[in-house]
Amino acid sequence: MTNPQSHSEVIPEVVFLGKLIRQALKGKIRVPKFQRSFVWRQQDILALLDSVVRGYPIGSILVWETETTIDSDSKIGPVEIGRCPPGHIGYLLDGQQRVSTLVGTLCLDENGESVMEQVDWRVYYDLDTSEFIRAPRGGPKPQHFPVASLLDTVNFLRVTRNIIASGQDDDKAEEWLTKADRLANALRDYQLPVIRIRDADLDTAVTVFARLNRTGRRISADEMVSALTFRSRADFYLARELDEFVNTLARRGFGRLDRVLVLRSVFAALDLDIYAKDWADLMVKPDVIARLPEAFQSAVGGISRALNFLQDIGVVTDRLLPYGLQLVLLGEFFRSCPQPEPDQRALLERWFWVTSFTGWFGQASTSRITHALREMCDFADGQRTDLNTIDLDAPALSFPDRFDGRSARVRAFLLYLVSLKPRSLVGTGELDCGNLLSTLGTRAVGHVFQRTTDLEDLNSSPANRMFVDQEVTGPAFHELKALNDDNLQELLPSHGFTAESIRALRDGDYAGFIRARLDSLMAGEREFMRERKVCLPVGPIGRVVADSDVSDADQ
Repeated sequence: MTNPQSHSEVIPEVVFLGKLIRQALKGKIRVPKFQRSFVWRQQDILALLDSVVRGYPIGSILVWETETTIDSDSKIGPVEIGRCPPGHIGYLLDGQQRVSTLVGTLCLDENGESVMEQVDWRVYYDLDTSEFIRAPRGGPKPQHFPVASLLDTVNFLRVTRNIIASGQDDDKAEEWLTKADRLANALRDYQLPVIRIRDADLDTAVTVFARLNRTGRRISADEMVSALTFRSRADFYLARELDEFVNTLARRGFGRLDRVLVLRSVFAALDLDIYAKDWADLMVKPDVIARLPEAFQSAVGGISRALNFLQDIGVVTDRLLPYGLQLVLLGEFFRSCPQPEPDQRALLERWFWVTSFTGWFGQASTSRITHALREMCDFADGQRTDLNTIDLDAPALSFPDRFDGRSARVRAFLLYLVSLKPRSLVGTGELDCGNLLSTLGTRAVGHVFQRTTDLEDLNSSPANRMFVDQEVTGPAFHELKALNDDNLQELLPSHGFTAESIRALRDGDYAGFIRARLDSLMAGEREFMRERKVCLPVGPIGRVVADSDVSDADQ
């Protein structure tokens, strides 16, 4: 496929895995500096290897081939690769995580450092269980075949000789050797599609990438912007800067925030439309390129100060943040006004609680959000003393009819629940709810009772969910029933139960137990709203909408 205007070619082909790896080791395939760093987790690595040996497709690899020298990494994963040879070099535009996994695990030096990028690249195949694993505690056993020896003939023979000499009975040794041989053949025979974009400039290559992926995984906004700005600003790698900041967010409990939210903050700092349809056109403008590093640092500084503000009012993890866009707007305020006056801070707090309980961001158009952002900037600069785009006197949404961590209204409820300082069910003292949510997701808010007809219509109600200790794996009911009355009288109010509900628990009136808690939670949450100057909801209970723009993958 040839473009007559640019003389670029799009060349689809299918290559054997071994050929792709050899090209990478020779330096013919490289990771450009504008790419993100390696972000996969250990389980992702093991899953990819399992897909390959089973012959499952793992998607196409997209390579931009050019004779233009582009700043690139000297490694793929943990493996050093050759210097750039003369002629065309293939720079990975899509498939970096997959290629890094394959090269890193199959070509890792026997004596090299194996733990990099927070994963262990030294992977083994358990010939007994037929699964890929990390090195087991106590070291590998004879049945643990090192993946890095599978495609290296000399090392493969050495490992197989060790299996024969390990003292296993002949049948077991033969079974293992047969499995190892099949495993190596599966890797050698594996083929994967590679799409090469040759002799195109980077703008064209990225455009082709976007179009090729129109029905599949489209290039993300931050990848596209980083690639395009790289040509004009080779000393600033936006994707890497984003990765570092996302790691900082993760250490603060906000690692699930979409990178695009951070990019929107950068656009706001550049005084650009955060909802512009073609960011690529905007980012190649020389004045934007020149201001990008400073704008990035300014934006992340604002976000960091906004996080301090949120954590002060109880939002200690992204699992408790109703909308990521709240952070974008607050970040823009704190970027311009690092130390607000007391009346400004009080209005920001009310703004946050109203937008959380009313679901404003879930219903607002992009033009309304853009207007609210401009208003927030004017408020930060002292050009106005109010925030009118959002009706601060609008009534809150009714109490949610079911628990769904993807709902901003449910997250607002969780903020109330956290404010009660829930106590441990199995120990003493308060639970660290923020850490539990960051670690376990919605599993930190376990069921009081498993689904049962005894609860009538309350099975899915938030009243049937409560914060539990990490070691509690079943319904909390079992832990509650095992406590004596004195302990229950101390614990139950911290979870929104009334002390009088102990009798219903002891009598086996589970529906009455949860219904009493529902009434208590609704009344307590309303008082929580009053204290934060949020107008009370019109109705008692309303339907939940999954409208949060913050990831809740464990849902």
